[in-house]
Amino acid sequence: MGRNYRAQLKRRRGKAFHPGAIRELNLVAMMDMLTVVVIFLLKSYSVSAMSIPVGESISIPLSSNLMNPIEATKLVVTGYGDDQDGIISVDADHVMVLDKKTLRTLEKNARSRRYLIKDLFSKLQSKAAGFKELAKLSDKIKFSGEVLVIADKKTPYWLVTSVLFTAAEAGFDQYRLVAIRKNEQ
Repeated sequence: MGRNYRAQLKRRRGKAFHPGAIRELNLVAMMDMLTVVVIFLLKSYSVSAMSIPVGESISIPLSSNLMNPIEATKLVVTGYGDDQDGIISVDADHVMVLDKKTLRTLEKNARSRRYLIKDLFSKLQSKAAGFKELAKLSDKIKFSGEVLVIADKKTPYWLVTSVLFTAAEAGFDQYRLVAIRKNEQ
């Protein structure tokens, strides 16, 4: 029965029949699979208004506040410590490196109440000027002067004060300090 049955199948289905061969593509199943993949990718993409830079050595403080962050200019102070140099950056553009010499100079200035950090001031001032130019072109865009300060939890108070003072002098006088919710760590 085995040989005769296979011979009958060959005659019915044609000479090109092989038991494991695919004769046609099921387009509906492929479209369903593609739809599932697209939905998965969209769901896994972060819908948060704020993204914290990864890859840099930063340990953000914890908070129990439930308020979601807003989209604004991000001012990041990272890596403050004895074993590594820190960085001050504005929207992922590095402004200055916080090596030991720079930190001593900034601390000395802060103790004598000269809080302005010149490199940071010029970067923020150019950022504000760009936003103000965009606001002139469109009524929908408005410069609000909002800045998100993302600082390592080991950052000393005098450095945070200097950064906030510099941001206010450059026109970013509405600031928020970023912390991670305790349940999201």
